[in-house]
Amino acid sequence: MRELAELNFPIDATVRLVGGKWKCAILCHLMDGGELRTGELRRRLAGVSQKVLTEQLRELERDGLVSRTVHPRCRRGWNTG
Repeated sequence: MRELAELNFPIDATVRLVGGKWKCAILCHLMDGGELRTGELRRRLAGVSQKVLTEQLRELERDGLVSRTVHPRCRRGWNTG
């Protein structure tokens, strides 16, 4: 019988994608609120630092789960991919 570590469970990939402390909450707010600017998203996520929020958003963007939209006048927003 193969070791559990050798098995490839679909849930493993899911956990790797949304396993960060704030990632699930970020995705829920974006799905509920549509496109949100970073500041608005941070206000909705009480307790998250700007640095951690930015890191988590960049990881979600890298993994194709969210996209960033650049608006005129340097306004940036995020939405689910």
